[in-house]
Amino acid sequence: MFARLKTCLKVGAIALILAVPGVRAQDAARYPSKPIRFIVPASAGGPSDVIARLVAERLGQALGQTVVVDNRPGASQMLGTAAVAKADPDGYTLLFTTSTPIVMTPATLKKVPYDVQKDLTAISHLGSTPLVLYVNGATSITNLRQLFDAVKAKPETANYGSYGNGSSAHVLGEFMIRQANVKMVHVPYKGVAPELQDLMGGQLLTAVADIGSASPLIKAGKIRPIAVTGIKRSAVLPDVATFAEQGISGMEPFSPWWGMFAPRQTPRAIIDQLSAEIAKIVNTPDFNARLVSFGIDTTGTTSAQANELARTETVKWQQITKDMSHISFE
Repeated sequence: MFARLKTCLKVGAIALILAVPGVRAQDAARYPSKPIRFIVPASAGGPSDVIARLVAERLGQALGQTVVVDNRPGASQMLGTAAVAKADPDGYTLLFTTSTPIVMTPATLKKVPYDVQKDLTAISHLGSTPLVLYVNGATSITNLRQLFDAVKAKPETANYGSYGNGSSAHVLGEFMIRQANVKMVHVPYKGVAPELQDLMGGQLLTAVADIGSASPLIKAGKIRPIAVTGIKRSAVLPDVATFAEQGISGMEPFSPWWGMFAPRQTPRAIIDQLSAEIAKIVNTPDFNARLVSFGIDTTGTTSAQANELARTETVKWQQITKDMSHISFE
């Protein structure tokens, strides 16, 4: 009797396993049949949040379903990223993020609660933007030389802000002060918005952020950009010299990008459908112009191209952090 029961259980288990692909195929054919959720591992009001909401609106219209943005900042953007990595691979929980928790955080922190290559798959790479070093608009600082002079004059107030431990902004800051041979204290935040708020408030001497989130503050004179990453000046900030022009080399790779990811086992049909829709959205003239106004060079790649980029960027950042092994990003 027990042998027969055991056999039945085995047969049932095998049948269930064999049925799963068929169930997923049926679900993919009906996709989407309910609202989709974008998890953004950054605070509301920051660039990731703003861009995610723009994409969510357009994607919702294209798919005929509501796309909800769920902000989950914290733990160097690992909190929200891990939530997607562990989510059901059904296409209804997606990650909208910068490259930070995908290629940078795993290279700088020891305890990362997900494995990008095993737990996630890319849907699309939407575009990239240079990072910018800012100061309070009320100061007289207009370039790196003046900043470093201010650091040396008042070392007790010499600090810089970033949007999290292990972020590109954090690594950039350490690269910069190492080459300049000065000492500064790193102050991490849970996103760009609170970081820039403290820069305006005078709690920070300088801060690293993107162009888009800072643009209104620049126009209002609240903060001032003094250096940009990349091999050339930004078209949005043509009067701001690059780090290289001001004597700080090696900053070219520090340009974060935005991408969409899904849990690894998400059906290929769903990934391809989402990737195609994102490409259409990115290439829409008015949407493209909106991203360009944020200082973003748009792409809208395929899933395969985005996954390859993530792999090559991971290798690059492993080398960068290896060269900075004297610094702890924990």
